[in-house]
Amino acid sequence: MQTKLKDLTNKAEKTGLMINIKKTKALLRTNTSKTNAFTIGGESTEHVDSFTYLGSVVAKDGEAAQDVSQ
Repeated sequence: MQTKLKDLTNKAEKTGLMINIKKTKALLRTNTSKTNAFTIGGESTEHVDSFTYLGSVVAKDGEAAQDVSQ
């Protein structure tokens, strides 16, 4: 995943775009023992269990309970 993120960052920079690390969150939905943070430009992304996207809550477990309760 880190390789894909690096490729995305490189392609974005070629077009004049920059990824804002302060607005970038990592939501891991797979069972994995690796808990290394993803990095962009040497800075680590924040790992979260849920976040709001276009007014809807996206949760790690895929459930909509958080979204419904709001």
